[in-house]
Amino acid sequence: MIMQQLSLWLLVFIFFAGCAMPAREKPNIVLIVIDDLGYADMGFLPNAAPDVKTPNLDRLATQSVFFSRAYATSPICSPSRAGLITGKYQQRWGNYWYGEGGLPRDEKKLPQLLKEHGYYTAKIGKTHLNGGPVEHPLDHGYEYFMGFMDHTWDYLRLSEKDEQAYGAKHARQAHIGALIRNRAKISFEDDYTTDIFSREVVNLIERQERPFFIHLSYNAVHHPTYVGHPDYLEKYGLEQFPYWDPGQETYAQWHKKWGHLGEVDPDGRKRYLLQLNVLDDGIGRVWESLERTGKLENTVIVLVSDNGGTINTYANNQPLSGYKYMFGEGGIRVPMLWHVPSLGLDQLEKKQLVSAMDIMPTLLELAGIEMPADLDGRSLLEILKGKDTTAHDRLFWSNGRDQWVAMDKKWKLAHNTGWTHLDYKTEQGRQLRSEPYRYGGGIQLYDLEKDKAEKINLASEYPEVVKELTDRYWQWRSDMSDPRTSDGVLKPIAGGYPKKNDLPDGIVNVYSNGAKINHYAARAFDGDLNTYWQSKIGNDAAIAPYYMVTGLEKKKVIRGLRILPKKEDKKISAIKNYSCYASDDGTNWELISKGSFGNDTSPKLVKFPGQVKTAYLKFQIDALHKGPESVALSELQWLYDD
Repeated sequence: MIMQQLSLWLLVFIFFAGCAMPAREKPNIVLIVIDDLGYADMGFLPNAAPDVKTPNLDRLATQSVFFSRAYATSPICSPSRAGLITGKYQQRWGNYWYGEGGLPRDEKKLPQLLKEHGYYTAKIGKTHLNGGPVEHPLDHGYEYFMGFMDHTWDYLRLSEKDEQAYGAKHARQAHIGALIRNRAKISFEDDYTTDIFSREVVNLIERQERPFFIHLSYNAVHHPTYVGHPDYLEKYGLEQFPYWDPGQETYAQWHKKWGHLGEVDPDGRKRYLLQLNVLDDGIGRVWESLERTGKLENTVIVLVSDNGGTINTYANNQPLSGYKYMFGEGGIRVPMLWHVPSLGLDQLEKKQLVSAMDIMPTLLELAGIEMPADLDGRSLLEILKGKDTTAHDRLFWSNGRDQWVAMDKKWKLAHNTGWTHLDYKTEQGRQLRSEPYRYGGGIQLYDLEKDKAEKINLASEYPEVVKELTDRYWQWRSDMSDPRTSDGVLKPIAGGYPKKNDLPDGIVNVYSNGAKINHYAARAFDGDLNTYWQSKIGNDAAIAPYYMVTGLEKKKVIRGLRILPKKEDKKISAIKNYSCYASDDGTNWELISKGSFGNDTSPKLVKFPGQVKTAYLKFQIDALHKGPESVALSELQWLYDD
């Protein structure tokens, strides 16, 4: 009897003790996504550029974990943002490049799951996800949205009055005009997007009582960085940059000059640093609002860039090689900070291989929410707690055509098409024209533990690593979709997309520089006159020389080459000057022939003087006849003896 009474009292005690214990409070979450941030453009980093001052980012870093090998899922923003918000490789539904894949309805999104579990969800700033049925933030899980839906927006001209002044067509081209609140336009006079977005987040923090998830997606430091904040111009010794005048030139002409380094702005770096200053101040105001409201100790802050910094805004990615748009480290490796007060983190660096896809599962676990079983991302919580564990053994990237990367903890295998871009140099704080920036193509293998700057290509020394990672890539690629439209329809490409065995017998690799999308080098070697390689055109036009490189499975004696330019097309020019090179290793080239062609697109035959025995060949187009900055080849055939 006594034992029964004791048991009863024990049950009563446990019941009331349980009622008295508060349920674990869900953490607030602020996810900050910066646009095109240079890897060296944060003051706390040992590789920080000497002209960078970011006191508020530095303060955040002192209480955060910094992942020094964090990666976006793409070197451009729209696909990478889709990967971040779904915790998956966005290539699964054909979202590889601009205008592709969209955001499908049936993919679970981070804000959607948080909202289902009691979170207040808000998106402030930029939304760019390549369209799709649920691209609007209110349709993929946010309760509140204020910002814009585009790849870029003017920082200063933000009202319907500004739209009317330019005219609807010109305003749309230049991304000028009112912002959006939920689904309605909202005008701002004498304001600045970075300030507006920071202020909006502060207001939400101060008035929100429920656990909140605020996705703060700045358009800083994306173009147009030359539109400076009026309150900061004097500090940087600048005047407001002259605005585009539609009466003087088209927007495409203007943007090619000031958005793609057609002209070098002597104060270009200062204008970028001004934008970074405004951004840093905004992050400081968000931090201070969390302190002021007593919410800082229960708020997880994640900060990441959507991709690498771009050469076009004078961003600094040192010591990494490459920029936005490229699969070099400077295009895909991004800063990532995690501030998790409950873990008592000080300034720490973690070197595990992690991805922006990991943000979703980590936040779900911190919020006590079961995560979908089919995510590609992995929770980083155990790493954040200090456990010696890993998130990923390998990561992959692809543009869906002929550029891809397979990476493990040590090695990075890249198949690049080469990249040549107008460039600048800095002398006495001023930017001046320099030789073009060139990033090599072909099969590249780097030991990232020793060579994160990607200077030493080890592909020829470790063929077994090349083979293993190549096989791993194609296994991964077979699980992904081919590129699709924003509505989810497969994009028909004449000749099909490159597959593992897409090259003729005897050729193991081909690549080019500056190829227009869907016009990869393999199309010039497939024997089909209806498919062709074409160099980029318009604002993205590559600069001469253009080249096509062929790697053979073994050394062969080459007698010359046969060229079939694409037939008459107003968008392309005829080849004027050419040169041919040979190499034993694909790196060190020897000139073997050069010459000129007439101004037509008739078939061409080039015969080499004497015998040339080699494993790598380069056909280089040095100059075009007067016309568009573009050239196209239907076929290129090397003439060799077996």
